[in-house]
Amino acid sequence: MNRHFFIAVPLPSDIKAALKVRCEEMKTDFHFKRWVHQEDYHITLAFLGHADEEQLQAVMDETRKNLRNVLPFELKIQGFNTFGRKEYPRILWVNLLESQPLNLVKEIVYRDCMKAGFELDKKPFTPHITVARKWDEACGEIPFGALLEENFQLPKFLVEEVILYESKIEETPKYYKKAVIRLDGQ
Repeated sequence: MNRHFFIAVPLPSDIKAALKVRCEEMKTDFHFKRWVHQEDYHITLAFLGHADEEQLQAVMDETRKNLRNVLPFELKIQGFNTFGRKEYPRILWVNLLESQPLNLVKEIVYRDCMKAGFELDKKPFTPHITVARKWDEACGEIPFGALLEENFQLPKFLVEEVILYESKIEETPKYYKKAVIRLDGQ
């Protein structure tokens, strides 16, 4: 079985549902080969890859300790963007407004993962929610201008936890909670 792990911020079910509705509407104009299942929407903080239980427990223990004084905070979704070539993108994603608390949580998680021996991506952090993958080049270029001009927004939502997810690639949905760290400031 192909399993890997990552640490992420989950989305509330009402935000997932609203995002799913918009993605369904977009499918007629935006021809991606794979659309992410609604239950798999999340904001990745650190992709861990394969790991043993001891290493996972070490990173969760350290992160739980280092996040104990972080209070819940709000995030806001606004707009779409892509990764990859603008004409034929690899990923369609939803943007989040700048958030210092999210950046702090990401830095803590990243540092704790490195301390536990994980090799992490060193690219700058671009907080996002992946909603689709692999543009269908047979349909021509993506109507990128229309994508960027869209004024898509959802209400603010509260981040109250960070999750260690296990990925099961063969299943749908693919991501399952393995451990939870509450942000409660205690």
